[in-house]
Amino acid sequence: MPEIGSLTFAALDGIAFAASRGRLGEVPEYVADDLGPLIEMVQLARAGLLPRPTSVPWLHLKGTEAVLRAAASDSERCTSPRGSGTGFLRCDLLQAEPKTWTSFKLEAHKAALAAGFGGQGVSRLIGAMGEIADNVLEHSQAVPTGFVVFSSRHGCFEFAVADDGIGALASLRSNLEYAHLADEGDALQCALTDGESRYGKAAKRGTGFSTLFRSLVNMNASLRFRSGDHVLSMQGTSPTLVNAHVARKARASGFMTSVRCMT
Repeated sequence: MPEIGSLTFAALDGIAFAASRGRLGEVPEYVADDLGPLIEMVQLARAGLLPRPTSVPWLHLKGTEAVLRAAASDSERCTSPRGSGTGFLRCDLLQAEPKTWTSFKLEAHKAALAAGFGGQGVSRLIGAMGEIADNVLEHSQAVPTGFVVFSSRHGCFEFAVADDGIGALASLRSNLEYAHLADEGDALQCALTDGESRYGKAAKRGTGFSTLFRSLVNMNASLRFRSGDHVLSMQGTSPTLVNAHVARKARASGFMTSVRCMT
């Protein structure tokens, strides 16, 4: 019996490319060890390219069923008990129910501590998660479709923020200052640069992603940003745009940020 592999971003990229060419065929079995590829599969499902991860027979979920079903339904929030495991929250509750948002961040904070991360680093990381979620409110033009999700296990904490909005390129091009951007890859690099946003450089906005990068100083992290048909990824200790890699992928919906930290 063949060994079941993990659903990595590389494996998902291959599946999505095959589907985009009408050559998907029979997919081998995978086990879902990491949160990021699952949420990206949700984004590919939103684009109509792949089925949702909760509905395919070849994918074995590991403790993420509740948050994935919440992402696929009209659920507003979902958290596991006792400050560990997983959590899900719709982005429109960030403004409508600030106490719920605060409670969610506290649960994420407890989960990261339980996974073995230090308190100061966790505080920075959860603060950055909040900044990225705020970007959905500011730029997606589809706030009700946005959500934040986290997952933890011993030695690992992950979070992702995703929406079904207009994406980085359309957002930036709404300002003539960014009319020169050629594609989603250019837009991702621009959007992740400190001080760049659809409001323009003079507005001195667009600091959410730099907050994220600062929060990961001395952390072993993998980051993946996806908009439309491009991905920007980086990894290592204290990842920055200097070591980022941009690549074209099958088209997904909206914008997604995925962060995975290891102790």
